[in-house]
Amino acid sequence: MIDTHLHILPGVDDGPETIQESLALAQALVQESIHSAIVTPHYNDEFPPRSAAEIQERVNVLQQELERYNIPLRLFVGHEALIRPGLVEDIQAGRLATLNHSRYLLLELWYSTWLPETERVIFELQGYGIVPVIAHPERYRAIQKDPARLAALVRQGALAQLTTSSLIGMQGNTARHCAEVLLKRGLIHCMASDAHGLQRRPPGVLLGLQRASALLGQGHVYQMTEKCPASIVNNEVFNFAQPNKRF
Repeated sequence: MIDTHLHILPGVDDGPETIQESLALAQALVQESIHSAIVTPHYNDEFPPRSAAEIQERVNVLQQELERYNIPLRLFVGHEALIRPGLVEDIQAGRLATLNHSRYLLLELWYSTWLPETERVIFELQGYGIVPVIAHPERYRAIQKDPARLAALVRQGALAQLTTSSLIGMQGNTARHCAEVLLKRGLIHCMASDAHGLQRRPPGVLLGLQRASALLGQGHVYQMTEKCPASIVNNEVFNFAQPNKRF
């Protein structure tokens, strides 16, 4: 599996605090069959701003430590950007990193409210050639209440990324139910760990993928864990399936 959403850099957000914790998380990810991962620290007002260049430098340092300890996990740079106007300017200025410097941007929505500018921000990103990848849509209250909201964003050209552990209830039963609904309706394009550590939000990848396979079959899971993520890492256009219109 290629993990496209991961908090593993030490001391930058609510992920690991030390390099030792980062290495332990990396080892756990490898044991759960993840061979490559895009590092996506939070890009919001809650944590100190760190430019794309700084994140790349920190990724390089962690990659060297992984190689030193023979942990076979390949890292790429990215951010998880909280939605707001002005993200295009942040990308242009080098403040915000897309996923492995590609056309794809990991975009986080507000959990409890629906930002009125959501569709406009996505439209602005697309106008600049950016494809938004909506992070963990199963956890947003508005989408939990009405999955058609996500379907509208997908029809607008956005992609959606599910957290594997949501499928086994690690984000709560409401998120688990929503995750299954979104999968069945064809609204999920890739799956990721969104791991933050071994204690706080551990990976839960293998069990989540087993549940996804039971719902959709291994072929669909392969699309969401290898083919789609590989297209993102390699900055390639991928022919994503259209959502099931049975709403």
